[in-house]
Amino acid sequence: MRFARLCCLALALLSAAPATGQTREQKLDAVATFKRFFRKWKETAQRVEAVHELSRADCPEAVEALLPVLGHREAEVRKAAVEVLSSFREPETFRAVLEKLPELKDPEQRGILFEVLSKARVGGLRKIMAAIWEEDGKSLKLIEKYEMARAFERLGPKGFEDMMLALSRDRAFQVRIAALDAIKAGKLKDLGLKILERLHDPVWQVQQAAIQCFAALRTFEAVDPLIEMLKKEGRLRIDASEALFKITTYDFGVNYRMWRRQWDRLSKLPGFRLPTDEELRKAEENRKKYAAMYGKVDKAKKFVGIPTTSTRILFVIDVSASMDDLVVERSKFQGYPSFQKLDIVKVELMNTIKSLDKNTWFNILAFATKVKAWKKFLVPATVSYKAAALSFVKSLRPLGTGGGQFAAADGSGKTNTYAALMRAFDMDPAKDIVITGKPKAKVMKLDTIYFLTDGRPSIGKYVDTEDILEQVRKVNATRRIVIHCISIGDFEAAFLRNLAVQNGGVFVDLGH
Repeated sequence: MRFARLCCLALALLSAAPATGQTREQKLDAVATFKRFFRKWKETAQRVEAVHELSRADCPEAVEALLPVLGHREAEVRKAAVEVLSSFREPETFRAVLEKLPELKDPEQRGILFEVLSKARVGGLRKIMAAIWEEDGKSLKLIEKYEMARAFERLGPKGFEDMMLALSRDRAFQVRIAALDAIKAGKLKDLGLKILERLHDPVWQVQQAAIQCFAALRTFEAVDPLIEMLKKEGRLRIDASEALFKITTYDFGVNYRMWRRQWDRLSKLPGFRLPTDEELRKAEENRKKYAAMYGKVDKAKKFVGIPTTSTRILFVIDVSASMDDLVVERSKFQGYPSFQKLDIVKVELMNTIKSLDKNTWFNILAFATKVKAWKKFLVPATVSYKAAALSFVKSLRPLGTGGGQFAAADGSGKTNTYAALMRAFDMDPAKDIVITGKPKAKVMKLDTIYFLTDGRPSIGKYVDTEDILEQVRKVNATRRIVIHCISIGDFEAAFLRNLAVQNGGVFVDLGH
């Protein structure tokens, strides 16, 4: 049904084709060739390549040909169509689509077009979305409102403050997060007071988005509630302390008493004001300089050098066949039971588990071709659970090497990075649906992942590292989970570095 509707929409473009001379003739020829052969290709790779061949055919006819592909059954083909359409920049290319947008009835179709048109920087889209909101706001589905907010984040929400405020109060927490991200991107300072309530949102991911938003808006009235958030355990406390620094340029860490005493005094001084953006920039430079000069005292527990500041942690450990290999730079790994990569990782993980306090909740995933969870949910770091975790870690063996508790040497020792990350997000990688962690479930929610691997992805739904990064970005846009990445062995580190940086984490290369 969606495919048929996209085809109908595509027909409207034919009357909008502008004459652009010789280059237009070349574009039309490319489109005609695509339409003639696309359905004949049987392999996914062929279809993807055919779609990408239209990347230079920036014209309404190319849009007409690619719109039905947005409803293709294969995710890789749909992704390629989004990428190509999003790259078009000619003013007339999307005119007919833009005009038909208010009339569309399929929520998923309209959501996809909000994404595509905003990535293509189509002029007039913001006004069209505002008109749709004015006309149908109460009946819009989650995907429409979510992609609408993301579109405003890309294009800029200035001038649409009332709409952003309404979206920040939507019933769906995903929409509230997207709206807060748009407000942050546009630095809509006038909304600061009106979104203070989001710091008390029942969903912690919305609270985190609000904290980051206030770090950008630098709202005076946000300081008090942010200080109160320092009483919380876990990652929100760290995020709140960082936002407080960005608003005030004072740096009292997570010390609630110090913040409360100093702020109560400072905020009452005659003529007191918040520092300017330029003063903040200088304070950030000084902070980095002094941290490098004197070293930063960090009492937090660490896993391979990365502080475990969160109290809700998941360790994701690679147990593929290559983890049976020995490290080369042996001078870096003296004092371990062996030079086997997994042995080194196990020692580091066991030391970290021993250091966890009873307020920390944690779990462990081991992955190769398949993913094995130690527990179905996070558990408290009590004496008993830590002992059980240590026993589990000790039992880990590299898979696909003829031993281990998971499988034999039958192809089980490959590296399914995508499945491991999606399982870490509490999702079923085969169906792309959330399978646990229901909104009303009384379980501790994950907010930090430590992801350790030695190899390039070699099996799974997505193997290309750029595809994996994109899928993680989509999921984590609303999950807000920090991902720290650690590599060991001869591995191209760019993927893990990007995975960490794009998800608020730290990257550590243990060595080869």
